[in-house]
Amino acid sequence: MRVVILYDPGADDWTAEDVAGVMEAVDHIARIFISLNHQVQRVPVRHDMRWFNVCRRADLVFNLCEGVRGVAQWEDHVVGTLELAGIAYTGCGPWTTSACRRKAVANTLLERAGLPVPRWTIAQGKIDDDFPLPAIVKPAAEDASAGLDRQSVVTDRKNLKARIAVMTEQFDEVLVQQYIAGREFNVGIVGERTLPVAEIDFSAMPEGTWPILTYAAKWHVGSPEDLGSRPECPAQIPQRVADRLCRLAETAWRTMQGKGYGRVDLRVDEAGRAWILEVNPNPDLTDEAGLSRMAKAAGWDYPELIRRIAELALREAQGTKAARELLAAPRRARAPRTA
Repeated sequence: MRVVILYDPGADDWTAEDVAGVMEAVDHIARIFISLNHQVQRVPVRHDMRWFNVCRRADLVFNLCEGVRGVAQWEDHVVGTLELAGIAYTGCGPWTTSACRRKAVANTLLERAGLPVPRWTIAQGKIDDDFPLPAIVKPAAEDASAGLDRQSVVTDRKNLKARIAVMTEQFDEVLVQQYIAGREFNVGIVGERTLPVAEIDFSAMPEGTWPILTYAAKWHVGSPEDLGSRPECPAQIPQRVADRLCRLAETAWRTMQGKGYGRVDLRVDEAGRAWILEVNPNPDLTDEAGLSRMAKAAGWDYPELIRRIAELALREAQGTKAARELLAAPRRARAPRTA
């Protein structure tokens, strides 16, 4: 089977660490398919569209592209091109990636589905006097915690106004959302399977720092925010709470027409009420990332997770020869030796 792994090679301002993080997943997944005797091409996505000519000859595109030259909105166009051409690809479709990234759209859809979403507004003009504080101020159409730092949570009107001013200089649209104090949880979904619930433990965050997942917490390995926000999976919570979080996550995932794999982030406040923070299509797929951690808690090793994601894409392609080849492979591939 011919497998293409698509990825964003990066923008001019990407660091060597940024590029290495992308290539870690690309190379690891490539080794998994090679170990299953498939042909693999690693293909960077650029505006010249050469990547598409390669994809047209593939049996499966394993899509790790989260943008083009670091611009997240181009992800939707890449996926839309694959879908229009009828090419089998992993993960969510263009409607889902677009709607989930545009937080005002996602929040509106989730609310209309009857799901609990913290109060929010787009920062246009004066914020209502009764808007609850503390509030978190973030970009309205970015992902991967872009724009989130230690100053993102504000507690008074003066700082709210100042933070909005700072953010509008960097981003086209800014979202203000009620900050929910409480415990933070993640629910991973692969196909129809909900994975064990994970919790982010913020107990080691630097003193005076809000317990949120900032950009540094997610991507700057060894930073105080990274070291202070440690995942725990499975979460140490009663089964009834885990079941409730999973039901909410499943409903949110269906509402956003998720397919393939995703992650739903939630918080449980001090009164025990659960709130949906975000629905994340195509989350980070490195072996150390949250989805892989949840899969391992479910009994899958990393190659098994990757194989299942590929199976889902090929099954949707309605029983192609490539699907039969993959499904006939050993159920568990040996974890490839790292170089």
